[in-house]
Amino acid sequence: MEQILNKLSEIELTAQRIMEDCGRQKQVLSEEAEKKCKEYDDQLESQTTEQIRKIRQQLEEEKDSRLTQLRADTDATFASLDAHYEQQHTQLSRELFEKILSM
Repeated sequence: MEQILNKLSEIELTAQRIMEDCGRQKQVLSEEAEKKCKEYDDQLESQTTEQIRKIRQQLEEEKDSRLTQLRADTDATFASLDAHYEQQHTQLSRELFEKILSM
């Protein structure tokens, strides 16, 4: 009987050690998983930040390009209006004068 109790005690002690070892392994695996999640989050944040930077740069370049084109178009329109006025300012003045008189 004593032999059986000793054997049961050994089995219980072995089971306890196995459970403790499982607990340590679980803790190690949990820490590794947490570390991998943090690394993944950091990597994802870095990639997202880089993508946002690229998009902002593209938008800034597009804005500058559109502004340059708009300025060129505006300058061309003013030049066209100035040329039209220079060519026909006498006629335009006469037409305006006649409209004023006819009122």
